[in-house]
Amino acid sequence: MTFVLTILHVVVSLLLVGVVLLQKSKGDGLSGAFGGGGALTASFGNTGAVSFLSRATTVLAVLFMIFSFLLAIV
Repeated sequence: MTFVLTILHVVVSLLLVGVVLLQKSKGDGLSGAFGGGGALTASFGNTGAVSFLSRATTVLAVLFMIFSFLLAIV
């Protein structure tokens, strides 16, 4: 049980880091450095990418906290 929770926790952590790095910052962040800014705008539109990435960040952050609490209890 602990092994499965740890694996899920690591996967969620890596996904959370990735989603946060893809978000647009003042200097375009990682997405602008590799040319991903234009691709996100083209595929999601200006507001679509923001809401999708914000929602993904929120969901992954909640999952991260749940797995942290579960691992602390187990």
